[in-house]
Amino acid sequence: MASESASGDAHPLRVVALIYLCGALLFGTLLVLEWRLIDRSVVAIARERGAALFSLIQTTREWNARHGGVYVVVDESTQPNPWLKHPARDLQTTDGVRLTMVNPAYMTRQIADLALHAEGARLHLTSLKPIRPENRPDAWEAMALARFEAGETEVLALVEGGGEGGSGPAHRYMAPLLVREPCLQCHAEQGYQVGDIRGGISVTMPAEVLIARRDQLRMRAVFVYLLAGLLAAGLMHGLLRANRRHVVQVRRINAEQERLIERRTVELAEANRRLAGEVDLHRRSEQRLAASESRYRAIFDSAAEGIMLLDAALRIVQVNPAFCEITGYAAEEVLGRKPSMLGSGRHDRAFFRELLATLAAAGRWQGEVWNRRKDGDLYVQWMSAVRIGEADAPEGFVATMTDITSRKQTEEKLRFRANHDALTGLPNRRLFEDRLQSAIASALRHGERFALMLVDLDRFKGVNDRFGHLAGDALLVEVGRRLELCVRASDTVARLGGDEFAVILGEVGGREDAAEVAERICAAMALPFELGEGVAHIGASVGIALGPQDDADAGELQRRADAALYAVKHDGRGGFRFHGKPA
Repeated sequence: MASESASGDAHPLRVVALIYLCGALLFGTLLVLEWRLIDRSVVAIARERGAALFSLIQTTREWNARHGGVYVVVDESTQPNPWLKHPARDLQTTDGVRLTMVNPAYMTRQIADLALHAEGARLHLTSLKPIRPENRPDAWEAMALARFEAGETEVLALVEGGGEGGSGPAHRYMAPLLVREPCLQCHAEQGYQVGDIRGGISVTMPAEVLIARRDQLRMRAVFVYLLAGLLAAGLMHGLLRANRRHVVQVRRINAEQERLIERRTVELAEANRRLAGEVDLHRRSEQRLAASESRYRAIFDSAAEGIMLLDAALRIVQVNPAFCEITGYAAEEVLGRKPSMLGSGRHDRAFFRELLATLAAAGRWQGEVWNRRKDGDLYVQWMSAVRIGEADAPEGFVATMTDITSRKQTEEKLRFRANHDALTGLPNRRLFEDRLQSAIASALRHGERFALMLVDLDRFKGVNDRFGHLAGDALLVEVGRRLELCVRASDTVARLGGDEFAVILGEVGGREDAAEVAERICAAMALPFELGEGVAHIGASVGIALGPQDDADAGELQRRADAALYAVKHDGRGGFRFHGKPA
């Protein structure tokens, strides 16, 4: 009993310790989150100050640049800028007052001096290509400039040694200076363009006040959460003491009830054992029957394949949910009917006679069958049918079906992609070579002539350089469309790669027919191309080889057409030429 008492007392102590630990973790976590919120507030204040100063400087610089610089009186604090190269840098008024031009950079340095004395903030104008040696970036500024090149729009950091006199903590803020149209008056000769990052302005702000405020807020948060934790711990301790007294009383009552239950349990156990044998025997019999029926129903209802049970007269007697999903018919719409109701009309009677004959002889059949859904859509399925019973006296049939329409469509798409250009949809080099071989074989077999044209676009590289590769792709698609409009539906237009296309003209009468098509192609390519990025002007050079010629194979015909194309390019492009002399 002493052991039980000691064990019972130890358990509540562990619970109390766990509750206190959880409370400490909760308040500790809340305190850490509060500290992070305070830190984020301090960073936000520093970023706002830096961004405000940067915005002021940027606005005044742009105003100065838009006015081409401003003139101020020369005095001890404002001397002529030795780094400003301008023919009218220094002027003198009619009354003898000396004026000097203040450009945006010089004005930035003077504003930086004012900001240093008024706000304690140091401003530094820096650049990737500084004109003044004093404008070279330090290590931190060089890092920030590199991050601007990578896409960032501002950089903020807390550093040591950045306060007044080069000591103490300081917040450093920097944002990029983008080249705008007025800036090109002075910086165009450095190779800048509008939108380039020319440099940046770093703002160094003493952080002692903000850090002191941050530390003050942190200590206040520690005090508040510590006080709240102590109050919560006292309240929890009182609740636990009251709960402890209640638990002791409940345990005493439970012990008495358990002794009573134990006596009653012994009495009921014997009666239950007698009934258990009878119930168990009955239950096992029911379970075997239910398991058998459940397995059959689970397989039938959950099968991914459609299942159709037919009687000996080939009438549908049962279907599963997958069958209804595939065909679109509800079970009550097909029961008692024959599978011919699903017919698509693509198979003749001989197909079904052979199917039934195979079932009768081998007891099974499988293959592809085209059917029609309830909504009229055609689909292709893989069907397996099995005969139930003997061949001379079948009891029925079981047919399973799998919808393979998507797989067939995928196979067709893969075949198309393997033989067609992904950008234009035209036949690719592989399909082109197959069709060229077919054209040679057909011409030799029927005594006909055909023409092979190699089409190369003129000035296409300039389109890519001027408008970009996306515009170049759009132009290639339009080139393919125009080429198809220049030939017959039975002819072949293929893209061999890059800006190289090929055309196979079947059954041509001679050079005149091929020349007429080549002229249409050159004229179509000379028309302007309306692209989203602007209007492009190109041309086309066409090399032609007539076939069949002697014993020239496909490779030789391509070499001859390429030689003709090279001759067109050599003579100035924008035309066509046949290989060899007229026949």
